[in-house]
Amino acid sequence: MKATLITKRVLITLTLGMAALTAPTLAQELAANQTVRLGLGVDDIRTLDPQFSTGVGETPIVEFVYEALTKFPDGVIDPTRIEPSLAESWEVQPDGLTWIVKLRKNVQWHEGYGEFTADDVLFSYNRLKEAKTGSPFRANLAPIATIEKIDPHTVKFTTKDPVPNLPALLVNANKAFIMSHVASEKGIDFRTHPIGTGPFQYQTYKPRESFTLKRNDKYWAGRPIIETIVAQFMSNGSTRELALRSGDVQAIDLAATQDTIDRMRKAKMQVSLTAPANTYILYLNPKIKPFDDIKVRKALSYAIDRKAMSKFLGQEVSAEEISPLPAGYIGHTDDVARYDFDMQKAKALLTEAGYPNGFSASLPISNNNIYLQPMQIIQEQWRKIGVNLTLNVVDHPTYHRLIRQDTSPAVIYGAYRYPLDGIRYLDEFFHSKSIIGTPTAATNFSHYDKVDAELDAARSEKDPAKQIQLWQQAQKKIMADAMAIPLFTRKYALAHNPKLDLGHEQKSYSFYTFSKDSRLLR
Repeated sequence: MKATLITKRVLITLTLGMAALTAPTLAQELAANQTVRLGLGVDDIRTLDPQFSTGVGETPIVEFVYEALTKFPDGVIDPTRIEPSLAESWEVQPDGLTWIVKLRKNVQWHEGYGEFTADDVLFSYNRLKEAKTGSPFRANLAPIATIEKIDPHTVKFTTKDPVPNLPALLVNANKAFIMSHVASEKGIDFRTHPIGTGPFQYQTYKPRESFTLKRNDKYWAGRPIIETIVAQFMSNGSTRELALRSGDVQAIDLAATQDTIDRMRKAKMQVSLTAPANTYILYLNPKIKPFDDIKVRKALSYAIDRKAMSKFLGQEVSAEEISPLPAGYIGHTDDVARYDFDMQKAKALLTEAGYPNGFSASLPISNNNIYLQPMQIIQEQWRKIGVNLTLNVVDHPTYHRLIRQDTSPAVIYGAYRYPLDGIRYLDEFFHSKSIIGTPTAATNFSHYDKVDAELDAARSEKDPAKQIQLWQQAQKKIMADAMAIPLFTRKYALAHNPKLDLGHEQKSYSFYTFSKDSRLLR
């Protein structure tokens, strides 16, 4: 008995002693100044309205301020790991079309705009879905037919067809942010003055210089540790790198090249390579000769050496793609017609098509190296089979305008589409309704119209296995007709000072995400 008492006393003494040591040690870990400075690769913002914001420098700010009904785990984009956010719970009804969503109570809008309620959900989603709003993300919530308020903290969604993954459509990554209807009624200009429910809120905006956010002390999930976030506009990559090295900023976005990554690691910075990311595909236009000839399209496909391209770009940051639906997307298959690098096959096909000496072509290309460098590699590879390709280099906005005028025989385009399945990606690039130049144009640069039946059936298919089969059938048709040349997926690259503790591993997003637990260490 005495031995037991002595043991307990020793354990209690040791525990108290460790607690006395641990408390001040933890306190000392935090830097006295909890101001985080980000170097963003832009000159300025265009708009912070979450239903219109598309810029790489705008999205991080929007994400710090606004929230959606559901969320991913911090730092990860994974539709299979949906968590509650402004919604506490959700339940699908037996008809498979009706969802009852319970909203979180006692959530306050920034700057005293009242409590978050069902009225804000209806305002936000109706605004997004209305044609007159003109949001580029209108189609993101297209599966939702109606939204109804049951009570201040309950909403009913009714979908047009069964949508097993509806909660995955209600996340930030799908631009399903919730906005304050009261702030809207009071005339707040959301373009420069965002009002959200998130962990950080608007403080000041200095055009062409910076945007500053401060801590939301009333954040429903708990008071954040970081007090201030200063997003500094730095469009030049070298300037951002120098600023990170000197300590003027704590985190930046990087050019996704191996030499840049190696340079940051040598400087003892933490580098994050994130995915899902943009997949680059070369879309061939059969409306322009000789790209109307399948033998020519196949020859051009065989003449591209993806391995050499990946080695040049950096194998750590790029991965080869084989199918028009990227690897990692639900429904992806590599069981398609393959055009692995074979110069002899390419030359033979060109001869069969009547071009034994090749031909000449020209196309516009962006001056952004993410587009320009791969096309320069392709230009050199095609030259070896006699195809002389002239690249007309233009600025990036001009490139996007020109490729939608249907004058280019081929278009290289990088894209990432959420949710990660065949619905949006294949519909936008290969459904006839998406053909450029049509009233419903999206990004079907190949003018392809042979997989409408599969894509339409997949959109309303209730059985996930059958839905996947339909997407796979579509991929096989596209590759058999050689309408597109999948190239590579290029990861995003970020770097930060080791003293910035995110509180999570940054596996996804093209920018660093902060939570209430993110902090600066001494």
